[in-house]
Order: sequence, then structure tokens, then C-alpha cells
Amino acid sequence: MATVKPKVIILIGAFWPGHESAGPNLSVKAMCESLSNQVDFFLIARDRPFGATEPMVANNEWRDLGWAKIQYLTVGPTGAEGLADLLHNTPHDLLYVNGFFDREFTIPAMLARRFGRAPHTPVVISPRGEFSSGALGLKNARKGLYMALVRLLGFAKQVTFHVTSEEEEADTRKLFPSNRVERITNVRPLFPLPPYKPGNLFRLAFLGRISPVKGLDVALEALALVTERVDFSIYGPVSDPAYWARCEQLIAALPANVTAHRDGELTNDAVPTAMARKELMFMPSRSENFGHAIFEALCAGTPVLIGDRTPWQDLEAAKAGFDIPLPNPAALAAAIDRLAAMSRADYAQWRAGARAMADRFVTGSTARADIARLFLALTAMHTSPKGERA
Repeated sequence: MATVKPKVIILIGAFWPGHESAGPNLSVKAMCESLSNQVDFFLIARDRPFGATEPMVANNEWRDLGWAKIQYLTVGPTGAEGLADLLHNTPHDLLYVNGFFDREFTIPAMLARRFGRAPHTPVVISPRGEFSSGALGLKNARKGLYMALVRLLGFAKQVTFHVTSEEEEADTRKLFPSNRVERITNVRPLFPLPPYKPGNLFRLAFLGRISPVKGLDVALEALALVTERVDFSIYGPVSDPAYWARCEQLIAALPANVTAHRDGELTNDAVPTAMARKELMFMPSRSENFGHAIFEALCAGTPVLIGDRTPWQDLEAAKAGFDIPLPNPAALAAAIDRLAAMSRADYAQWRAGARAMADRFVTGSTARADIARLFLALTAMHTSPKGERA
């Protein structure tokens, strides 16, 4: 009898179409593509971008992507509508969810499992950096209440956490000392190096959600201290309007040698070229468990200026950028001025260093084999020795 491939349901919420800026899209897609010969993947996502009133795709039907099947759901006040029924009616051996505090998919799914409305298959949760001190400090009252509920109802029993950095592993073990925690980086391929053409002034870019954790305000405070003439492009969705209003005030107060402007969102396909057209990617995030935007900038040959709480370390020694403890606007500004004042020949070494760092990450990664091992081990708990559904 032929071996039956295990079935894995992935709850990702923001996925194509209409969610092009989300970095996890790329790692989830790469993971599914690389393992589709071993695992059958089923993705469940929202049917429209945040804030949209109309769906961008028909929901309540499975679509074949080649490397996975996907179904889109409408999200209502209590989360993704029909999620419990979909989990109940879709045979699967493992549930993989993105985000621990996600109110649209993760929390409804865990409630459905706890109260018998969805199967008790093994669960893997990828917290996506939500357990860092910087992230937990945002909306901490709501998060604290949910954590108490998790412990009271036993939501996290027999849950495996998938983390991507040493720091995230430590944060997760501190909160859930009895759970299995697997540290496996994201599956990310190296894309072809886009062309670079120097501009008339030093160009920087911010790429990420406009929310406190991503540190746009810190970037703008640093730019106020820069002495070189620079131009700053801001790419990303506004997920916190009040925070963006504060950032607009900081933009208005910038000195004459600094221009800053929001240029909307970038599709995933447009990111490599957009990053390659900048001299520096500037995102002093308060915390990143991986940093998809950081990887994409490095892959495009663009140095990065980031905080020190990400997996991307020792950038200056590699001539790939700077990782600086935050907050430190003066140090961030000094790094920008240093790069902006370089000769083209010296700066070219930093572009080569950025690309080399991305290349070393991809070449040395065992993520594909490690995630396959994890999935196959966990799904084996839900199948018979003969490969038939238990």
C-alpha cells in the first residue's frame, strides 16, 4: 500500500491576494513548495486585506496553488467565520498556526479544539516574535488576560512552539517551560541580485508595518540628527493610525537636509528591485524573531541599519550594515552619516557584504530538513504504522 502523505493545515490569516507586504507569506510559501513532495498542505486565510469591506477572492472553496490548497474565510467580530467547521470537516494530522495572540484565526481555533468543535491533532504555534519584551509591552493588558485564559483552560497543553532565533527560544521557554520548543529558522531562498544604480543623494527605506514595534518613530528621531542630505521612503501598511499620526508630526519637524515620505505598500515581487534602488534599509525594530524585510534587503545587496534584537548580528564586521542597541538616535544618525559620506568604491564593498551575508544564511541553512523532521515526527503521532489515518 502506498504511503499516505500527512496533511497539515496552516492558519496564516494574511495571505495572497491583498496581503503582499507580509513577510511570513514568503516563508510559508517557500516551506510548502520545498516540502510539497512529503506533505499535503492546506492554507486557511482571510478573504480581504485589513479594513477592506469587500472580499478580493471567492471564499468557502478550496483552490489549488500547486504546492498547497487554500481556502479563504470572511472575518467577523469573533474571528474567521466557519473556521471551526472547516477544521472539523478537513481531515488533517497537524495544525500549524502563525501568531499566538491572533484573534482572527489562532484564538478561535484553540477555542474550537478545547471545546470539542475541532479535532485534537498536534498543534505547532509560530509566535512570530510576539513573546519578546518589546512586543508583550504593547497592549499588555489584553495579552495578560489572554495568557491567564490560556493557563486556566489548558490551551497550550501538548503544543509545540516553532521559533526562529535564540532570543525567541529563550522568551518562549520562559513563558512555557513545559512545552516543546523547536528553534528552526525560516525557509527562504536567495533571489537573483537586482541591478543597482547610484542616485544623486543617499536613499533610505523603511519596510514594514507602521506600528510601534517596528520602530518608525525611532528612525525619524534619528533622521532629525543626520547631517548628510538623505531621502527616506516609507513602505508598509498603517496598522496603527494614532501611531502614524505621531510619525507624521516627526516627519514635519525634520530638517531641510532630510526628506521623508510614505510611498504606500510594496508587493512581494516588487520588494527586491525597490530595495536594490536604495543605499540603506533603515528599520530600527524593537524586536524581530527573523526579520523578513532585513533578509530581503541583504539579498538585494542593500546594507541594513537595525536594532540589536534580531537574529542578524555583527553586521558592521561583515560590512553588511549596523545592528545598534535601541533607543540610540545619535548612534543611528552617525551610522547613516558614515555610509552617506563614503566614496562609491568604499560603499560598493558594503553592498557586496550585504549580499554575502544573505548568501551565507541560505547556504548554511538546514531549515528545510529540520522543519520536515518536525512535521513528520508530529504527524506520525496521528497516523497508524501502515500510513493509514488513525
